[in-house]
Amino acid sequence: MMTQGYTATLVAATLAISRSSLYYRKRPRGSRADRSYDEQIVMACGEKLAYGYRRVAWWLRRKKGLPVNRKRVLRVMRERGLLVRSRRLRARRKKEWGRVEAAEPNQIWQTDMTKIWAGPAVGWAYLVCVIDCCTREIVGWNLSHRCRTEDALRAVEQAVLERLPEGSREANLTLTTDNGTQFTSSRFLETLGRLGITHRRTAYHHPEGNSYIERFHRSLKEEEVWTAEYRSVEEARASIARCSLDRGVQSRPASPRSRKSHSARGLLGFRRCTKKRGPDCLN
Repeated sequence: MMTQGYTATLVAATLAISRSSLYYRKRPRGSRADRSYDEQIVMACGEKLAYGYRRVAWWLRRKKGLPVNRKRVLRVMRERGLLVRSRRLRARRKKEWGRVEAAEPNQIWQTDMTKIWAGPAVGWAYLVCVIDCCTREIVGWNLSHRCRTEDALRAVEQAVLERLPEGSREANLTLTTDNGTQFTSSRFLETLGRLGITHRRTAYHHPEGNSYIERFHRSLKEEEVWTAEYRSVEEARASIARCSLDRGVQSRPASPRSRKSHSARGLLGFRRCTKKRGPDCLN
C-alpha cells in the first residue's frame, strides 16, 4: 500500500499495527553451530550402518574420544539424511505374564537358536545364545553346522561353567526357551534336571516371553552378520567372537516403567561383565 502512495501512518492505522512493522525486513539467520566434527560423524555413520544418533554419539565419545553430544550428531545426521529409519510397531494386547523381572544376575536366563548364512560352500549355520536377563550379557553361545539338541546344550553348559563354577543346583536358576524341538527334547530336559535348572517355556506365538534373546539376535544380524560375507563356519565364528572386543552390554539400568524400552536397546554383548548395567560394561 505504501508503494501506491499511502503514508505509513495511514497504513499502520488501517491495519492496526505499529509503523515499525512496515519497515521490518527478515534477515537470513546465520548458523552458530560447530562444524568441526561433521566429517567424523559422517564417517562413523558409514562404519556403523545400523547405529542411531544416540549410539553414534556414544561410539564417538568412547572409541574416538571426540567431545560430541547426541544433539550435534542428530543435527548432522538429519542434514545428511543418515538417520536410521525406525520400525513402526503395531499396537498389540499386553500379556503381563510374559514380562521378565530379574532382580539379580544368574536368576533368569533366556536361550534361542537362529540361523546364519556361512557361505555357499557351507550353507546355513546355527547359532545358540544364552543371555542373562538382569545384566543383558551373553553368558554362553555355540555356532555349528546343525541345529541339534547337543548344540543347544553346549551353549547352556558353557554358560553354567562360566557363570556358576561352583554348581547350578543351589542357584535357583530359570532358563526360558521357546517350544523348538531342541529345547523340548527329552535329552535337553533331562540335562536341565541334572543341573538343577528350572525350565520355563514361552507360550505359542508369543516371542515377547523370550524378548531379550530375540532382540539380541536381531541386533547381531543387523550390525554384524548382514554386513559381512562369510565363507566358512570358522570365519563366522571368529567374526561373531570378535564383536565382543568393541560391542558390549550397552543398556542403562531399567526401571519397571522403562524396562520394555531398554530391552529394545539391549545390544551386542559377549564378554563377561561384573557390574550391574551401564556403559562401563562395554569393556
